[in-house]
Amino acid sequence: MLFKQWNEFSIPRHELDYPALSAKEDSLQSLPVPTVEITEGIDFTQFKTVYLTTKVMKPLFPLKFLDAQEIGSVKMTLRISGSRQEALEHSWNFNENFPNEFDPALHTDESTSERSYTFDFPIHHIPNNNSALLVVDENFLKLSPIFDNVLAKKLISLASPDLRLFILGTSDKISATKRLGSSDSSLTPPEFIGGFIGGLFANLVMGSALPFDSIVVVSEGPTGFEKISQESMDELLTSMSQEWGSGIDTTAYKEECRRCWRYDGAAMSTQSGLYI
Repeated sequence: MLFKQWNEFSIPRHELDYPALSAKEDSLQSLPVPTVEITEGIDFTQFKTVYLTTKVMKPLFPLKFLDAQEIGSVKMTLRISGSRQEALEHSWNFNENFPNEFDPALHTDESTSERSYTFDFPIHHIPNNNSALLVVDENFLKLSPIFDNVLAKKLISLASPDLRLFILGTSDKISATKRLGSSDSSLTPPEFIGGFIGGLFANLVMGSALPFDSIVVVSEGPTGFEKISQESMDELLTSMSQEWGSGIDTTAYKEECRRCWRYDGAAMSTQSGLYI
């Protein structure tokens, strides 16, 4: 049995609480932006296709089955000066007012004066069709939206008109599967795509004229914990099976993908859930 929230006005997924990076995030103070580093020597233009997706789509790319090899990684780093304990500072003499009490401001670890956030995602090469694969492990509990936006902008800046970008994503704010591309990238309000995939679309549509293809399927659940239906899986498998050359057994490929999805528990029918 599946219990879901009953709310006439559901909160959009992109408005869920995300990790607070600074104690002054509500102020207009300028904060640093994450840096993106890609393993030296990797040139996306040397590939025929680059697949960009998130963790829920990872079963579509069984690495051993496709004989994929890790060739590098994308590393994002954000360093912020100052501690989240700044709220504990006092404008008066703490010891004078509380001589026998513990003053947290005086015992704050100096190492917290600068905090660092690092996320690393591998890049794989699929020799069957000379393609590259980047899977971003989104998680609204750990990964702040600024990382998604900066990474998307960086990746689009490295693409070229001769490179084919194929984007695979999910959204809980669409009514049916969307096949968006450079020729048609429109959504019907109030349809919405957020997260890393939304950042890619925003940079492709507004900031460049690069050719791309994409499939976005209906999902349920917050970012990083999406569930997709069996019907959506079948659509994805039909489309992705056409991506591989003659060296891939289509039937075996589909079975391997379904096995991986069942193992990851990403299918709506694989496990019950409780939404509160």
